[in-house]
Amino acid sequence: MTDYIYKGFKISYDIIEAGLEKNLYKADGKVVYLLSKPKTFPPVKFHTEYDSYHGAEHEIKKLLENYVDFELKNFYDMKTEKSR
Repeated sequence: MTDYIYKGFKISYDIIEAGLEKNLYKADGKVVYLLSKPKTFPPVKFHTEYDSYHGAEHEIKKLLENYVDFELKNFYDMKTEKSR
């Protein structure tokens, strides 16, 4: 399993070759917020499949990082709206 930190979130993913089908890789990943506050980011899981290892790795990382970017943008936009 590969783990790394991205903008305060721990991103973890694992890629395996599908047993019965050749040239099919399955990637499962999850995002966990590392800080104690705010508690608005629950852990989330993602899944993707691709015909190459590198393609599966690129797709799962893109899904996970885009999720983090989206959630942070929404959080800060809401915080800005409340302060007006």
